[in-house]
Amino acid sequence: MPGSEKDKITSAWKEAIAQSGESLLRHAIVEVPGDSPDWFDAGLDIHAGETVTLLAAGAFGLAGAPEVSFTADQFLWRRIGARGAIAKFPAATETFRASESGRLFFVAHYPGAWLDETGGFAPDWPRNAATGALTVAVLIWKEPAADALALFAAKDKSGAAAKERARFLEPVRPPRGWASLWRTGATEIFREPFVATDAPRIVCRCGGDAGIIKYPVDIPLDATTRLSWRWRVITLPSKVAEDSAPTHDYLSIAVEFDNGLDLTYIWSATLPVGTVFRCPLPWWDKHETHQVARSGEAELGRWLAEEQPVLADYVKAIGGAPPQRIVGVWLIAVAAFQKAPGECEYQGIKVAGGGSRVAIGP
Repeated sequence: MPGSEKDKITSAWKEAIAQSGESLLRHAIVEVPGDSPDWFDAGLDIHAGETVTLLAAGAFGLAGAPEVSFTADQFLWRRIGARGAIAKFPAATETFRASESGRLFFVAHYPGAWLDETGGFAPDWPRNAATGALTVAVLIWKEPAADALALFAAKDKSGAAAKERARFLEPVRPPRGWASLWRTGATEIFREPFVATDAPRIVCRCGGDAGIIKYPVDIPLDATTRLSWRWRVITLPSKVAEDSAPTHDYLSIAVEFDNGLDLTYIWSATLPVGTVFRCPLPWWDKHETHQVARSGEAELGRWLAEEQPVLADYVKAIGGAPPQRIVGVWLIAVAAFQKAPGECEYQGIKVAGGGSRVAIGP
């Protein structure tokens, strides 16, 4: 976002704030630097039970790759207090009810590369990954969020508050039994539509963003273990091979093991079926391996059934002593690098092995 446009948005927020004293308990507008070596102090205390709206404008750049940029829903995290639970912006805006009291902090951080759920930095990820800054308006309301946002939106010429009120009133929730992976933060990419005449399914729509949802399982990993699913991929978010960082946009289903590694089955634009490669992104390259399950565009738009022998795939793709158990199934969508849209649907996901079988909803 050009600086002049971000300045116009910030000016609109300041004008709206000046006219909203009847709705606001406290407020601040801060510039969150992308290259801060630690969590950035927003200069504002939040009290448990208070309702907070955050509005963000601008984008971070990727250090060493100025052509790649990330918005708040990809790179901006918050926490309350020095050891509060981390949370990523689910969109350019967010409204939440504080579950704890403390100082509000922000940080630009690459999804995944965390030491723990309270925001410790993984030692194998550099703290200078981002450049630039995001402007964030912090609005703490006196009244219910829907009412306060309606009043504020009427004064906010940027339109950001109106969009956040619509998002707040009709939230996108994860499919039943699934939750956003804490390492990558909240996502609105996946949903479970309700259509009475259709079989249950999970719909994935991405574009300029990325997200992972997880379904927890506990299945032994042995020679009998199988992951099966049906998917209909409509649009791939990449037209080229996904095995380099600038083109690493893809759709996949993955299994997470008890040794901290994961194996993802992707539909590639060009790589041959059976191709195996380590994730090309820092931090993830030590934890994630990709295996191509489908390739090309000829079968796009069709429902296709898949079944993978997980232990055999692990031995071939990752090697070394195999883990003992599968502890999660993930759905992954990445469209943050080339910014192109991706769309697919999933049905009938199952994991079976060691005499156990789990049908993963919906």
